[in-house]
Amino acid sequence: MNNTNIEENAYVLGGMYTHFYHDGRYADWGDYALNAANMAIADINASKMLDKTLIMPDEFVEDYHCWPEHAEEIAENLMRKGILALTGIDCSGPAEYISNVAQKHKIPAISYGVNASLFSDPKKFPYFIRVVTPSETYDGYLVGLAAFLKVQNIVFFHTTDAWGLGAAKVVKEYAKKYNIEISKIIAYDRDTSIENMLELIKPLNEAECKNFIITAPTPDTVTVFKSFHALDMNKTDCHIFAAEMISSDEVAEAVYGSYGYFAPMTMLPPSKILTQFTTRFSHYIGEEVDTASKAFAYAAISYDHIYMVAHGIKNLLNEQKAISPENLMQALRNVDFIGLTGRVSITPNTNDRAYMSVQFLNNQGYNPDGTVCFIPVGSIDPESESIQFERERVVWPGAQDL
Repeated sequence: MNNTNIEENAYVLGGMYTHFYHDGRYADWGDYALNAANMAIADINASKMLDKTLIMPDEFVEDYHCWPEHAEEIAENLMRKGILALTGIDCSGPAEYISNVAQKHKIPAISYGVNASLFSDPKKFPYFIRVVTPSETYDGYLVGLAAFLKVQNIVFFHTTDAWGLGAAKVVKEYAKKYNIEISKIIAYDRDTSIENMLELIKPLNEAECKNFIITAPTPDTVTVFKSFHALDMNKTDCHIFAAEMISSDEVAEAVYGSYGYFAPMTMLPPSKILTQFTTRFSHYIGEEVDTASKAFAYAAISYDHIYMVAHGIKNLLNEQKAISPENLMQALRNVDFIGLTGRVSITPNTNDRAYMSVQFLNNQGYNPDGTVCFIPVGSIDPESESIQFERERVVWPGAQDL
């Protein structure tokens, strides 16, 4: 089927969302994101915002496991089905393969989660766009928080995939900016085993290293945290920072090993529409949601990335232009609307969202219902990089019994 042969009465989307990681672990954030995307589609259709129905049939959605292998093949198969745009695309590692297929077919690839800095360049990735800011907003601000807390040296962990290498560049630049010494760098492959990680980390324990920054996908971050627990490295005089929040149902060893660590996350501005969405989304998925969780944040961002498509289509309709993937790609670069996550617009000459507020969350063990407890303890102004921090709300590493 030709990729511009859209069904007569519908605009058809495809999706690549992570439901389970490559290692078989459940990805609650990816599940939430897909549910929120479907909810957005239903809301768009109910509002009569467009002249046709927006659809994303189940058979046009694939779980690609946040993994590079087969990502290109999956994207290729979906784009040959005549979709108007490909949504989801939540992981940086596979995104390069997916973006190359998008460029080949001239079909927009719209991400709610990829934040590796290399994807900012529209010349290199002309059919990729995202409703998040690049990793500088997250990884660099972690170093800024470390400096704010008077940390003078760190051990830096990062994976060797595209996201990890991009994050490494940012962390090194910000460490230099804040005059923080990186005393040791541990670079490791994705899916590194706990046994190999223990061997990498043991010398740090023997050297009594105390301050750590970790930029890796969630499963590989969890491996580091499990190793910290096994080697009793979560101590009262430590500072631990990681670019990823662990999932709400994470195993105890990872929670113990990461107790008191800080993670950055999109700060959702309070609003009536967000409050309403929270209630409706809880009803939609059949469970109460933790609004401070990584999963809920990604749900809100995912909801907005579907609305970004709808606004792009609407702009083309208003301009009386043909609704084609190529025209939509250009229209997406000019969207500007208020969504659940605040203002959604794209920085000129980039693939990046123009503005997103960032908050810092602190792992405080467990909620009463047994899920992992993250509490917001501060935020950073993206323009001034000034930090607001509520020290009295923080719990620090060193828990012996959660």
